[in-house]
Amino acid sequence: MVSYSCVRSSPEAYSPPDSFEVLYEQYRRHAVEVRQVTVETARQQMAYLDRFFRRIGSHRKPSELFRHLDPTRICGFLVDYSETHGVGARRWMHSSLRIFLRFCHEYGYLSRDLSVLVPVVRIPKTGRIPRCLPDECIAALGNNINRDTDAGRRDAAIVWLLATYGVRGVQIRRLRLDHIDWLSEKIHFPAAKGGRPVNQHLTAEVGNRLSEYIVHVRPVSPHPEVFLTFTAPFRPLEAQCLSWILRRRLDKLVTRPPKGVSRGTHGFRHAFAARMTGRVPFKDISDLLGHRDPDSTLIYGRIDVEALQQAALPWPGGER
Repeated sequence: MVSYSCVRSSPEAYSPPDSFEVLYEQYRRHAVEVRQVTVETARQQMAYLDRFFRRIGSHRKPSELFRHLDPTRICGFLVDYSETHGVGARRWMHSSLRIFLRFCHEYGYLSRDLSVLVPVVRIPKTGRIPRCLPDECIAALGNNINRDTDAGRRDAAIVWLLATYGVRGVQIRRLRLDHIDWLSEKIHFPAAKGGRPVNQHLTAEVGNRLSEYIVHVRPVSPHPEVFLTFTAPFRPLEAQCLSWILRRRLDKLVTRPPKGVSRGTHGFRHAFAARMTGRVPFKDISDLLGHRDPDSTLIYGRIDVEALQQAALPWPGGER
Protein backbone atom coordinates (compact mmCIF):
# COMPACT_ATOMS: atom_id res chain seq x y z
CA MET A 1 0.00 0.00 0.00
CA VAL A 2 1.35 3.40 -1.00
CA SER A 3 0.66 6.07 1.60
CA TYR A 4 -0.61 9.49 0.63
CA SER A 5 2.43 11.21 2.09
CA CYS A 6 4.75 9.00 0.03
CA VAL A 7 2.96 9.85 -3.20
CA ARG A 8 2.86 13.58 -2.55
CA SER A 9 6.46 13.87 -1.35
CA SER A 10 7.86 12.55 -4.63
CA PRO A 11 10.09 15.18 -6.31
CA GLU A 12 8.36 14.54 -9.66
CA ALA A 13 4.97 15.26 -8.17
CA TYR A 14 5.31 19.05 -8.52
CA SER A 15 6.19 19.29 -12.23
CA PRO A 16 3.51 18.39 -14.79
CA PRO A 17 4.29 15.23 -16.75
CA ASP A 18 5.20 15.49 -20.42
CA SER A 19 2.28 13.41 -21.67
CA PHE A 20 -1.33 12.70 -20.82
CA GLU A 21 -0.49 9.00 -20.66
CA VAL A 22 1.81 9.64 -17.69
CA LEU A 23 -0.74 11.97 -16.08
CA TYR A 24 -3.46 9.32 -16.45
CA GLU A 25 -1.23 6.69 -14.91
CA GLN A 26 -0.46 8.95 -11.95
CA TYR A 27 -4.16 9.64 -11.47
CA ARG A 28 -5.05 5.96 -11.81
CA ARG A 29 -2.49 4.92 -9.20
CA HIS A 30 -3.65 7.66 -6.87
CA ALA A 31 -7.26 6.57 -7.30
CA VAL A 32 -6.58 2.89 -6.69
CA GLU A 33 -3.82 3.06 -4.08
CA VAL A 34 -4.74 6.19 -2.14
CA ARG A 35 -8.49 6.65 -2.56
CA GLN A 36 -8.84 2.86 -2.83
CA VAL A 37 -11.47 2.79 -5.57
CA THR A 38 -11.75 -0.13 -7.96
CA VAL A 39 -9.85 -0.21 -11.24
CA GLU A 40 -13.19 -0.14 -13.08
CA THR A 41 -14.26 3.02 -11.25
CA ALA A 42 -10.94 4.72 -11.96
CA ARG A 43 -11.25 3.80 -15.64
CA GLN A 44 -14.78 5.17 -15.74
CA GLN A 45 -13.68 8.46 -14.17
CA MET A 46 -10.87 8.82 -16.69
CA ALA A 47 -13.37 8.28 -19.51
CA TYR A 48 -15.35 11.28 -18.26
CA LEU A 49 -12.16 13.31 -17.97
CA ASP A 50 -11.45 12.51 -21.63
CA ARG A 51 -14.76 14.14 -22.54
CA PHE A 52 -13.87 17.20 -20.48
CA PHE A 53 -10.46 17.55 -22.15
CA ARG A 54 -11.94 17.24 -25.63
CA ARG A 55 -14.62 19.85 -24.97
CA ILE A 56 -12.37 22.56 -23.54
CA GLY A 57 -9.80 22.33 -26.36
CA SER A 58 -6.91 20.32 -27.70
CA HIS A 59 -3.67 20.47 -25.74
CA ARG A 60 -0.52 18.58 -26.59
CA LYS A 61 0.82 18.48 -23.03
CA PRO A 62 -0.74 18.57 -19.56
CA SER A 63 1.19 21.77 -18.81
CA GLU A 64 -0.73 23.53 -21.61
CA LEU A 65 -4.02 22.25 -20.20
CA PHE A 66 -3.22 23.51 -16.70
CA ARG A 67 -2.28 26.97 -18.02
CA HIS A 68 -5.68 27.32 -19.71
CA LEU A 69 -7.84 25.95 -16.90
CA ASP A 70 -9.80 28.74 -15.26
CA PRO A 71 -13.20 29.21 -13.58
CA THR A 72 -14.84 30.52 -16.76
CA ARG A 73 -13.95 27.47 -18.84
CA ILE A 74 -14.89 25.01 -16.10
CA CYS A 75 -18.25 26.61 -15.31
CA GLY A 76 -19.08 27.07 -18.99
CA PHE A 77 -18.36 23.41 -19.66
CA LEU A 78 -20.56 22.27 -16.78
CA VAL A 79 -23.48 24.42 -17.98
CA ASP A 80 -23.20 23.10 -21.55
CA TYR A 81 -22.87 19.52 -20.32
CA SER A 82 -26.01 19.78 -18.20
CA GLU A 83 -28.09 20.69 -21.26
CA THR A 84 -27.34 17.48 -23.14
CA HIS A 85 -26.91 14.89 -20.38
CA GLY A 86 -29.08 13.26 -17.77
CA VAL A 87 -28.61 13.57 -14.05
CA GLY A 88 -26.68 10.29 -13.80
CA ALA A 89 -24.09 11.35 -16.37
CA ARG A 90 -23.83 14.78 -14.75
CA ARG A 91 -23.16 13.22 -11.36
CA TRP A 92 -20.37 11.09 -12.85
CA MET A 93 -18.87 14.05 -14.68
CA HIS A 94 -19.03 16.41 -11.69
CA SER A 95 -17.56 13.82 -9.35
CA SER A 96 -14.76 12.82 -11.75
CA LEU A 97 -13.83 16.42 -12.52
CA ARG A 98 -13.96 17.54 -8.89
CA ILE A 99 -11.69 14.69 -7.78
CA PHE A 100 -9.28 15.30 -10.67
CA LEU A 101 -8.97 19.04 -9.97
CA ARG A 102 -8.37 18.34 -6.29
CA PHE A 103 -5.72 15.77 -7.24
CA CYS A 104 -3.98 18.30 -9.52
CA HIS A 105 -3.94 20.95 -6.79
CA GLU A 106 -2.59 18.55 -4.18
CA TYR A 107 0.19 17.51 -6.57
CA GLY A 108 1.09 21.12 -7.33
CA TYR A 109 -0.06 21.09 -10.97
CA LEU A 110 -2.64 23.81 -10.21
CA SER A 111 -1.89 26.76 -7.96
CA ARG A 112 -5.56 27.03 -6.92
CA ASP A 113 -8.01 24.38 -5.83
CA LEU A 114 -10.52 24.65 -8.67
CA SER A 115 -12.48 21.67 -7.40
CA VAL A 116 -14.61 24.06 -5.32
CA LEU A 117 -16.18 25.26 -8.58
CA VAL A 118 -17.73 21.86 -9.28
CA PRO A 119 -20.93 21.35 -7.27
CA VAL A 120 -22.14 17.99 -6.01
CA VAL A 121 -25.00 16.56 -8.04
CA ARG A 122 -27.39 14.99 -5.58
CA ILE A 123 -30.03 12.52 -6.71
CA PRO A 124 -32.76 12.01 -4.09
CA LYS A 125 -33.93 8.42 -4.30
CA THR A 126 -37.59 9.35 -4.52
CA GLY A 127 -37.37 13.05 -5.25
CA ARG A 128 -37.48 13.17 -9.04
CA ILE A 129 -39.33 11.84 -12.04
CA PRO A 130 -37.00 9.90 -14.35
CA ARG A 131 -36.87 11.18 -17.91
CA CYS A 132 -36.74 8.45 -20.51
CA LEU A 133 -36.09 8.26 -24.22
CA PRO A 134 -39.38 8.73 -26.08
CA ASP A 135 -40.65 5.58 -27.78
CA GLU A 136 -40.52 7.30 -31.16
CA CYS A 137 -36.78 7.94 -30.72
CA ILE A 138 -36.14 4.31 -29.82
CA ALA A 139 -38.24 3.05 -32.74
CA ALA A 140 -36.47 5.40 -35.17
CA LEU A 141 -33.09 4.36 -33.85
CA GLY A 142 -33.82 0.64 -34.23
CA ASN A 143 -35.17 1.06 -37.75
CA ASN A 144 -32.60 3.50 -39.14
CA ILE A 145 -29.34 1.71 -38.33
CA ASN A 146 -27.75 0.49 -41.57
CA ARG A 147 -27.09 -3.21 -40.98
CA ASP A 148 -25.09 -3.59 -44.19
CA THR A 149 -21.96 -2.59 -42.25
CA ASP A 150 -20.16 -4.49 -39.49
CA ALA A 151 -20.64 -1.67 -36.99
CA GLY A 152 -24.29 -1.37 -37.98
CA ARG A 153 -25.00 -5.01 -37.19
CA ARG A 154 -23.25 -4.79 -33.84
CA ASP A 155 -24.92 -1.51 -32.88
CA ALA A 156 -28.37 -2.75 -33.94
CA ALA A 157 -27.98 -5.78 -31.67
CA ILE A 158 -27.00 -3.52 -28.75
CA VAL A 159 -29.95 -1.16 -29.30
CA TRP A 160 -32.46 -4.03 -29.54
CA LEU A 161 -31.14 -5.58 -26.32
CA LEU A 162 -31.42 -2.28 -24.45
CA ALA A 163 -34.87 -1.47 -25.82
CA THR A 164 -36.27 -4.96 -25.26
CA TYR A 165 -34.91 -5.80 -21.82
CA GLY A 166 -34.02 -2.48 -20.18
CA VAL A 167 -30.78 -3.84 -18.73
CA ARG A 168 -27.82 -1.74 -17.64
CA GLY A 169 -24.94 -0.89 -19.92
CA VAL A 170 -22.53 -2.96 -17.82
CA GLN A 171 -24.78 -5.99 -18.32
CA ILE A 172 -24.58 -5.51 -22.09
CA ARG A 173 -20.81 -5.27 -21.91
CA ARG A 174 -20.54 -8.37 -19.69
CA LEU A 175 -22.93 -10.46 -21.78
CA ARG A 176 -21.07 -13.60 -22.86
CA LEU A 177 -21.66 -16.07 -25.65
CA ASP A 178 -22.60 -18.80 -23.18
CA HIS A 179 -25.24 -16.52 -21.65
CA ILE A 180 -27.38 -17.04 -24.78
CA ASP A 181 -29.28 -20.34 -24.83
CA TRP A 182 -30.41 -20.58 -28.43
CA LEU A 183 -32.17 -23.94 -28.06
CA SER A 184 -34.22 -22.92 -25.01
CA GLU A 185 -34.65 -19.35 -26.31
CA LYS A 186 -33.34 -17.85 -23.08
CA ILE A 187 -30.87 -15.06 -22.37
CA HIS A 188 -29.07 -14.40 -19.09
CA PHE A 189 -27.75 -11.03 -17.95
CA PRO A 190 -25.30 -11.13 -15.02
CA ALA A 191 -26.03 -9.17 -11.86
CA ALA A 192 -24.77 -5.59 -11.65
CA LYS A 193 -24.52 -2.89 -8.96
CA GLY A 194 -25.43 -5.30 -6.18
CA GLY A 195 -28.66 -6.31 -7.90
CA ARG A 196 -29.96 -9.62 -9.16
CA PRO A 197 -29.24 -11.37 -12.46
CA VAL A 198 -31.92 -11.07 -15.12
CA ASN A 199 -33.16 -14.10 -17.04
CA GLN A 200 -35.41 -13.37 -19.98
CA HIS A 201 -37.03 -14.99 -23.00
CA LEU A 202 -34.95 -14.50 -26.15
CA THR A 203 -37.33 -12.80 -28.54
CA ALA A 204 -37.19 -13.49 -32.26
CA GLU A 205 -36.21 -9.89 -33.06
CA VAL A 206 -33.34 -9.83 -30.57
CA GLY A 207 -32.21 -13.31 -31.61
CA ASN A 208 -32.09 -12.27 -35.26
CA ARG A 209 -30.04 -9.16 -34.50
CA LEU A 210 -27.63 -11.12 -32.30
CA SER A 211 -27.17 -13.91 -34.84
CA GLU A 212 -26.52 -11.40 -37.64
CA TYR A 213 -23.72 -9.89 -35.60
CA ILE A 214 -22.23 -13.02 -34.00
CA VAL A 215 -22.26 -15.23 -37.10
CA HIS A 216 -21.22 -12.71 -39.73
CA VAL A 217 -19.17 -9.87 -38.22
CA ARG A 218 -18.04 -10.61 -34.67
CA PRO A 219 -14.21 -10.78 -34.67
CA VAL A 220 -12.54 -14.05 -33.75
CA SER A 221 -11.28 -13.55 -30.21
CA PRO A 222 -10.48 -15.54 -27.05
CA HIS A 223 -12.72 -13.14 -25.12
CA PRO A 224 -16.10 -14.70 -24.24
CA GLU A 225 -17.95 -11.37 -24.25
CA VAL A 226 -20.44 -10.95 -27.08
CA PHE A 227 -19.65 -7.37 -28.04
CA LEU A 228 -16.10 -6.54 -29.08
CA THR A 229 -14.26 -3.67 -30.68
CA PHE A 230 -13.45 -3.84 -34.38
CA THR A 231 -9.89 -2.64 -33.89
CA ALA A 232 -7.14 -5.14 -33.11
CA PRO A 233 -6.46 -6.33 -30.51
CA PHE A 234 -10.17 -7.16 -30.34
CA ARG A 235 -11.40 -6.68 -26.79
CA PRO A 236 -14.68 -6.22 -24.91
CA LEU A 237 -16.34 -2.82 -25.10
CA GLU A 238 -15.57 -0.38 -22.31
CA ALA A 239 -18.17 1.92 -20.79
CA GLN A 240 -17.06 4.99 -22.71
CA CYS A 241 -17.12 3.08 -26.00
CA LEU A 242 -20.70 1.91 -25.45
CA SER A 243 -21.77 5.45 -24.53
CA TRP A 244 -20.08 6.82 -27.64
CA ILE A 245 -21.88 4.30 -29.86
CA LEU A 246 -25.30 5.28 -28.52
CA ARG A 247 -24.69 9.04 -28.60
CA ARG A 248 -23.37 8.86 -32.17
CA ARG A 249 -26.44 6.91 -33.30
CA LEU A 250 -28.89 9.20 -31.49
CA ASP A 251 -27.23 12.33 -32.89
CA LYS A 252 -28.01 11.11 -36.42
CA LEU A 253 -31.75 10.94 -35.78
CA VAL A 254 -34.12 13.54 -37.17
CA THR A 255 -36.20 13.17 -33.99
CA ARG A 256 -33.78 14.27 -31.29
CA PRO A 257 -34.24 13.28 -27.62
CA PRO A 258 -35.45 16.12 -25.37
CA LYS A 259 -32.89 18.08 -23.38
CA GLY A 260 -31.93 16.50 -20.08
CA VAL A 261 -32.78 12.97 -21.22
CA SER A 262 -29.95 10.48 -20.88
CA ARG A 263 -28.52 9.54 -24.27
CA GLY A 264 -26.82 6.53 -22.76
CA THR A 265 -28.12 3.19 -21.61
CA HIS A 266 -30.21 4.67 -18.78
CA GLY A 267 -32.49 6.40 -21.27
CA PHE A 268 -33.46 2.97 -22.59
CA ARG A 269 -33.78 1.56 -19.07
CA HIS A 270 -36.16 4.32 -18.00
CA ALA A 271 -38.19 3.87 -21.19
CA PHE A 272 -38.48 0.13 -20.51
CA ALA A 273 -39.70 0.76 -16.97
CA ALA A 274 -42.18 3.36 -18.24
CA ARG A 275 -43.71 0.83 -20.63
CA MET A 276 -44.10 -1.70 -17.82
CA THR A 277 -45.50 0.66 -15.19
CA GLY A 278 -49.24 0.17 -14.70
CA ARG A 279 -49.31 -2.90 -16.92
CA VAL A 280 -47.53 -5.54 -14.89
CA PRO A 281 -47.26 -6.05 -11.12
CA PHE A 282 -44.73 -3.93 -9.27
CA LYS A 283 -42.80 -7.02 -8.10
CA ASP A 284 -42.40 -8.16 -11.71
CA ILE A 285 -40.98 -4.78 -12.73
CA SER A 286 -38.47 -5.03 -9.89
CA ASP A 287 -37.42 -8.50 -11.06
CA LEU A 288 -37.16 -7.44 -14.70
CA LEU A 289 -34.92 -4.53 -13.73
CA GLY A 290 -32.77 -6.79 -11.53
CA HIS A 291 -33.41 -4.76 -8.38
CA ARG A 292 -32.67 -6.51 -5.13
CA ASP A 293 -34.26 -3.75 -3.07
CA PRO A 294 -37.86 -2.98 -4.16
CA ASP A 295 -37.37 0.61 -2.98
CA SER A 296 -35.07 1.10 -5.99
CA THR A 297 -38.07 0.52 -8.25
CA LEU A 298 -40.32 3.06 -6.51
CA ILE A 299 -38.97 5.90 -8.63
CA TYR A 300 -40.72 4.44 -11.68
CA GLY A 301 -44.09 4.73 -9.98
CA ARG A 302 -43.97 8.47 -10.81
CA ILE A 303 -43.35 8.10 -14.54
CA ASP A 304 -47.01 8.40 -15.56
CA VAL A 305 -47.35 12.15 -14.97
CA GLU A 306 -50.90 12.32 -16.39
CA ALA A 307 -52.13 9.65 -13.96
CA LEU A 308 -50.41 11.45 -11.09
CA GLN A 309 -52.17 14.69 -12.00
CA GLN A 310 -55.54 12.92 -11.91
CA ALA A 311 -54.74 11.50 -8.48
CA ALA A 312 -53.91 14.92 -7.00
CA LEU A 313 -56.56 16.40 -4.74
CA PRO A 314 -57.80 19.92 -5.47
CA TRP A 315 -56.19 22.66 -3.42
CA PRO A 316 -58.70 24.21 -0.98
CA GLY A 317 -59.93 27.44 -2.47
CA GLY A 318 -58.01 26.83 -5.67
CA GLU A 319 -61.20 26.76 -7.79
CA ARG A 320 -61.91 30.41 -7.05
